[in-house]
Amino acid sequence: MMSTYLFSIIVWLSPYNVLPVGFSTTGSAVLIALVWITTFLIPALSLFVLKMSGNITSLTLKNREERITPIIYTTVMYGVTTYLFGVKVELGPLISVLLGISTLLIGLTGLITLFWKISIHTLALGGLIGMLMAINQNTSIPNITVMLSALFVLSGVVASARLKLNAHSPVQVYSGFVLGVFVSFASYTLYIS
Repeated sequence: MMSTYLFSIIVWLSPYNVLPVGFSTTGSAVLIALVWITTFLIPALSLFVLKMSGNITSLTLKNREERITPIIYTTVMYGVTTYLFGVKVELGPLISVLLGISTLLIGLTGLITLFWKISIHTLALGGLIGMLMAINQNTSIPNITVMLSALFVLSGVVASARLKLNAHSPVQVYSGFVLGVFVSFASYTLYIS
């Protein structure tokens, strides 16, 4: 859902960064829906198919080995979405960059998951924060400080919940968040320089 949230935040706070000139509110809602369908709904439905077919034992993917197939599938879906939005729909270049960075983060998660379990929840929130910080550094977005503050608080709540549920160790939670912030911030910064 982080790509949908990010796209929605950018459309809400700074629509000229992602929407073509003359796009209406209705048009932006359609684009947000398309991002949601391709980056959340289809991957979520694939989890149900994997569960029903017996390839995974739980939708929560507690087992590190069971995470690999859904992560690969999600990475491919994000890559296809990045291509479609960047080449076929021809939105502003920012959306392709943001989706490309999201694809990179999911791909890195998949590589790490081959050897170690990292918190995807905190990685996603860290990625969202890192991208917003990088975008704001180069393009002033109104009210971004309030949004970033709320996201940092939300990240703390999510990290605490993951620890309370014993879903991850503190190192897995913190490393996910730091990796998300660093990779997204650095990738966006390298792209625009």
